[in-house]
Amino acid sequence: MDQQILDIENVDLLNKVMDMKNSGCRLVQICAVKLEKFMLLYTFNRNGEFVTYRIYVNAGEPVESISRLYSYSYLYENEMKDLFGINMINMRINYNGHFYETAVKTPFNPAAEPPVQSAGSEKSEMKSNG
Repeated sequence: MDQQILDIENVDLLNKVMDMKNSGCRLVQICAVKLEKFMLLYTFNRNGEFVTYRIYVNAGEPVESISRLYSYSYLYENEMKDLFGINMINMRINYNGHFYETAVKTPFNPAAEPPVQSAGSEKSEMKSNG
């Protein structure tokens, strides 16, 4: 079992993920870590070989969703948005901050402001009857 961790730029993420999809890789996980910047890790697997793309983003910097390539990535992306305040854009399924109901907004980054909807972000919002 081999593993590579490759640093890429945020702007290159979608093209790299498309390469993974086209080569038959499955998405294993996406995770976020709050450092001075946010470190996002996207891990893929094919035939026992793992490739992880690592990107660093500033607070509020838009990160393109990969959900049009890997539909189930919306789970990871909504989690990063709700727990860290990552500004995920163009998500196919967007819970608009209601994927997790927490006592503190963005508990892993309490100083974060809710992400501003960027151009190309979803226009619909979930409504609650409470």
